Amino acid sequence: MKKLFVFVVFLFLAACGNSGDSSSLESFDNSNLKEELNREAFQPMLPTKTPFEVIDAQVSHPPNQDNVLMIDFMSSGKSNHMGLMVVMGKNIESSLMGFEEVKIGDIKGKYAVKDTEAKILKWTENGISYDLTYFGKQSEKEITKEELIKTAESFE
Repeated sequence: MKKLFVFVVFLFLAACGNSGDSSSLESFDNSNLKEELNREAFQPMLPTKTPFEVIDAQVSHPPNQDNVLMIDFMSSGKSNHMGLMVVMGKNIESSLMGFEEVKIGDIKGKYAVKDTEAKILKWTENGISYDLTYFGKQSEKEITKEELIKTAESFE
């Protein structure tokens, strides 16, 4: 009986540990966004999971810069906001902040927190630099570094 109790407790703890990772992110159907990006000079990878339910995604780019795209992801009522800047052919660098090196799947990335305003994750893949920023000060929900990394790992 004691062995059965220990086994049941072990299964319960294992289930609780695994559910936290997957339930913290929302599925994001990026098919409409991919279709919109087909008109651009390059097509970056996009998330399939986000730290909140995305209701609207808007694409823009600076004038006369076809190698830069900016995508804003927002929840209902614009209560959560995440931005993605992608640059074709060069790294996005910011020497004003101290970044820590992190693993995003099999690649290396950089992570930093700018006061309480933003959490930033940067990486380069297939000649495209990605800068994923969660605007915490403008958002209702607080997210973790791990959630931002898991969002990046969902890019395809």
